[in-house]
Parts: sequence; C-alpha cells; structure tokens
Amino acid sequence: MEIVISLMLYLGNPPELKEHLLMPDFKTCLAKKRYATRNSNADYKCSKVNAVVKDGKIISISSLD
Repeated sequence: MEIVISLMLYLGNPPELKEHLLMPDFKTCLAKKRYATRNSNADYKCSKVNAVVKDGKIISISSLD
C-alpha cells in the first residue's frame, strides 16, 4: 500500500466510483480533469488515495482521503 495521486471517475446518482487512474502529480491530474470535464458530463476528482500499485497502475483503492 502506498499513498498516490489518482484521477477518479464517478458516475450515477448517488455517485459511484467507476474508474481510477494513477497520476504523477496534482498539476497533471488537474489538467486531465479539466480536459475530461469539458468533454463529458461525468464527475471527476483528483485526490490522494491509499492504493495498491503494480506496474504503474492502481490495482485497488483501500481508502479515500
């Protein structure tokens, strides 16, 4: 487990986490969030999370900060 920055996609009502993507830093995460928000009606969030990371990908998220 390690603390990483993740771009998360929420869909539905109530919002449910559908996808997550490992980001190198908050600057990159916020830039991708802005781009994605302009091109869809889904909710995106950048956050520090406690996650299992393998080969540069988030395998699972155990807790959200």
